[in-house]
Amino acid sequence: LDTLDPAAYDHVQPLQAICAYLLKQEDWDNLLPAVDALANQGKVASPLHEQDGRIYWCAEHLDDPQGRRVLDVTSLGLHAKSIDKMFLRNELTAYAAKDGSVTLSGRVVNPLGRIKPGAKLSAELEFRARRKVGVKPVRFPVATVTHAGTAVTWTATADLAAQLRPIGVVDAVWDVRLHLDADGVRTTTRLSAGNPELVEGALPVRPRLTRMVADHLEPEVSPRGHLAFCLASYDKRAENIQAFIDRSMQAAPARLAKSGVRKAKGVRGKLSSGETKLRLYHEVFSKLPVKKGLVVFESHLGKQYSDSPRAIYEEMRRQGVQFEAVWSHEGSTKGFPKDATLVKRWSLPYLKALAQAEFWIDNQGFPLKLTKRPETTYIQTWHGSALKRMGFDEAAWKLKSKPQQDEMQRTLDRFDRFLIRSEHDTRTLAKAFRLQEKVLLRTGYPRNDALVAAKEREDASGVRERGKLAAELGIPADKKVLLYAPTFRNRGRGSAAFELPFDVEEFAERFGDRYVLLVRSHYLNHVTLPPSVRGRVIDVSSSPDVSPVLELADALITDYSSIMFDYALLDRPIFLFAYDYEEYTTERGAYWDLFESAPGPVVRTAAELFEEIGSLDRAVAEHAADRKRFVAEFGEYDTGSAARRIVDEFFSHRRNG
Repeated sequence: LDTLDPAAYDHVQPLQAICAYLLKQEDWDNLLPAVDALANQGKVASPLHEQDGRIYWCAEHLDDPQGRRVLDVTSLGLHAKSIDKMFLRNELTAYAAKDGSVTLSGRVVNPLGRIKPGAKLSAELEFRARRKVGVKPVRFPVATVTHAGTAVTWTATADLAAQLRPIGVVDAVWDVRLHLDADGVRTTTRLSAGNPELVEGALPVRPRLTRMVADHLEPEVSPRGHLAFCLASYDKRAENIQAFIDRSMQAAPARLAKSGVRKAKGVRGKLSSGETKLRLYHEVFSKLPVKKGLVVFESHLGKQYSDSPRAIYEEMRRQGVQFEAVWSHEGSTKGFPKDATLVKRWSLPYLKALAQAEFWIDNQGFPLKLTKRPETTYIQTWHGSALKRMGFDEAAWKLKSKPQQDEMQRTLDRFDRFLIRSEHDTRTLAKAFRLQEKVLLRTGYPRNDALVAAKEREDASGVRERGKLAAELGIPADKKVLLYAPTFRNRGRGSAAFELPFDVEEFAERFGDRYVLLVRSHYLNHVTLPPSVRGRVIDVSSSPDVSPVLELADALITDYSSIMFDYALLDRPIFLFAYDYEEYTTERGAYWDLFESAPGPVVRTAAELFEEIGSLDRAVAEHAADRKRFVAEFGEYDTGSAARRIVDEFFSHRRNG
């Protein structure tokens, strides 16, 4: 390690560099948890250390410039995760087996003191068969759980001889987990046996296939360092039994049985495959009658309860429309309405609902291979006006084969109604998607009704309403709010991380006494903010509804995101940070020149950006005409009545009374 060029540490993954550095320092106390984290992806193995607004793996070695650089784990974003989103290291500290019971003790790491000293703590110990063979897990209460600063310590006794009844042979390995609850928030951990010599002492067991197959549970340490228990036998007869079982498993009846099991698994896999689901949708569900009043909503491929589908849904509820609501979700149902049926995207209930729905309402696209029935009306709200070329205007699409283009057109032809907000959309999106004039609905976007209403209230009263979001975020009344909301960036290799193109710590240092900066990354990206900017720069990416964020902001900083079209309705300053304009537009081209039609100043460097936002009041007056022209060109139909007009046209006959 002494011979390594120090630059080598910058060319490996953070945990690899940390392990190498700590090994070089012979710091075993901090190295062993790092090795555990390296072997178990995503595990938070250290209590971490915050200093000077940065997060470090440990508090040691920070006086060494190289150590300070290598041990800096701020970019991992661990400081921004809640306990239920963390896979915490749980180190086994004591093991004692006696009379069929095992007493275990451990230390669960408490990163950055996330679990507070006064938190209400409880836990349970779980033993689960590694192979899923239909055997239920066995759980035991944890007698003692104590807050210990950088850790939570615990002790539990499990009477395995009395309560764990394995089948034997097929469930030979049992893993151990600890479920820890802190103030009602649960995290699940595995037991890391860093000291294998500690794990000694077998326990008697009674398999359902009798003690002739196994009579003891022996502790072992898995290849990833976790405690487990394995069935074993101390009876010589068991060796003969096991040999008999091994021979039997090779006999013709066993081979036939195993073949049947494999076939059954194959059938089960095929039944849950995408191909089978498509057949079920088209050949079974689509033969069922369409249900009048059934409306399926989806926003951003089921990732959110947001945008124009949400605005239409809530307007239908406000007007007392009688309908059956189904909302699609990708997996998490957090934030979705409780007065609707929630179905997971691509599940059988999801496909059945789509097949029987009277209306589809979404802002991006229901699965492309699903054919829409003629009795179903598809209202496509879309999610933004276009700067980059779209659809058949893209060079890549023009190069595709005719069958590929025909397939794409088939999915676009499913739209019965397509919402537009200006004639710019007619010339760009509608043309790019080859939509007929009769499909276009000139209502504006329902999601923008709230912004138009906010502007009207402000004009009438002369008072800027900040809303409850400012209080929720802890923003002082004497500070103005800036919002940075960039468009999607694809960094390749499936990475969703987005690196801010300016130094947020410099921003906080220069403007923190005047402004609070809200950062909202694209829903397919995520951003990590250092603790040093806490309170002065706030990540609001997790808020599904962007309208309250826009209403709160005194100015917008963006690049090429369609959020500029929405925010312009508020007639507030917009700064365009076009640091990679040529790179962004070269691949697909652009419908219009950002530098000629921008609603505010366009800057190319962080220095220029900071200079512009330093004189916010000047930007209000200097670019007033640009903003007015921009709204006239790109938001002429956003008049604040989109949701109401859609409900009036399609659902008025279903209102109460």
